[in-house]
Amino acid sequence: MPCASTAPVTNTTSGNETAMTIEPDVAAADTKIRTPRHAWVGALMPAALQFAVATFFWVTPAKFWPGSWFAWVWVMLGCFSVAKALWLRTRGVDLTHESAILRGFRRRTVPWHEVQAVVRKHLFAGWVVQLIPESGKPVTLRAPASYWGLGAAKFEQDHQRIGQWWVAHRGASWCPKSPQK
Repeated sequence: MPCASTAPVTNTTSGNETAMTIEPDVAAADTKIRTPRHAWVGALMPAALQFAVATFFWVTPAKFWPGSWFAWVWVMLGCFSVAKALWLRTRGVDLTHESAILRGFRRRTVPWHEVQAVVRKHLFAGWVVQLIPESGKPVTLRAPASYWGLGAAKFEQDHQRIGQWWVAHRGASWCPKSPQK
């Protein structure tokens, strides 16, 4: 049964309220959106400090320090920080013709025809993108994200790209549905 009415696309940028437009060839090939560079590089900085502290405890005479075992503790902390940075680098969303594939602790697939809206939400000190499925329960994407204003332009670009993918791939039979309560 065809939709009685179709809802207009309401994704807008916050500053000047310009409507989202679909650019040609934006949805030609699958796209990967990953955690911004500043987020995972920021996780590498503590690792560098932890490795420097470990080196200090190995090089300095043990007369005033607990000993080399303390250096090993700092090495392990540095290794955990590097592992966290590498894990952060793999988080994100893959945009395919059929669905959005969310990558985090586990992989989750959200078909485009089930998505009712692509919105951005203010969380704590930053912005994230959410997909609103037919159920009405928002699905928060781990990337793109902007915290404390870092990467705001890239966040806006990626938010627009996800919105364009949704509009281009939601299917001809898509129609807005009211959330189930």
